[in-house]
Amino acid sequence: MSILANNLIHKGYLKTDILIEAFSEINRAEFVSDKFRVAAESDIPLSIGHGQSLPEPSVMAFMLELLRPARSQDILIVGFSGGWLIAMLSYIVGINGSILAIDTIHDLKEETEENIKKYNFIARNNVVQLQVVESCEDIGSEKKFDRIIVINPAMWTLCTFRDLLNVDGVMVTPIDNIIYYFNNRADDEEMIEERFDSIRFLPI
Repeated sequence: MSILANNLIHKGYLKTDILIEAFSEINRAEFVSDKFRVAAESDIPLSIGHGQSLPEPSVMAFMLELLRPARSQDILIVGFSGGWLIAMLSYIVGINGSILAIDTIHDLKEETEENIKKYNFIARNNVVQLQVVESCEDIGSEKKFDRIIVINPAMWTLCTFRDLLNVDGVMVTPIDNIIYYFNNRADDEEMIEERFDSIRFLPI
């Protein structure tokens, strides 16, 4: 088990076995520039350039515990963020799942592609697609997802992402720097929504 995963368990953020495995197997240091690698095991946000940051690992763990990713799911990731989350979720969904990661920055796509190439299973399983988009129309209205997680808050207004959820699908996203949970439960007329005021996506 990695130092980072062990610390997040002891702090109470990581609880689920498959998430503990993902945090242990996918090294955060592989997705940041060399000058930040020494801090990759620390629970702090790290810059990935282009005005974006990787949030604290504890925040990512909190969001993923809400998301409940699992084998064979189809997952939409909104924001490349260097590829760390893409690699972890690819590890979780396995060969029968799929990951579509979208962003609006072309340069980030190239950097993310290079980063995820460090893990051979991603290319071997062929479950990850990276796409630069300008609107929901670029994704396709017919595509639905079991899980959606937003890690580039600037893209929240780009699309009505809730419309892309499958029945019983879950979405976790920061809105105004606060974490929100949405559940498109089949037995409810309206989508369940919950906000977590104690969690800030990035430090203020």
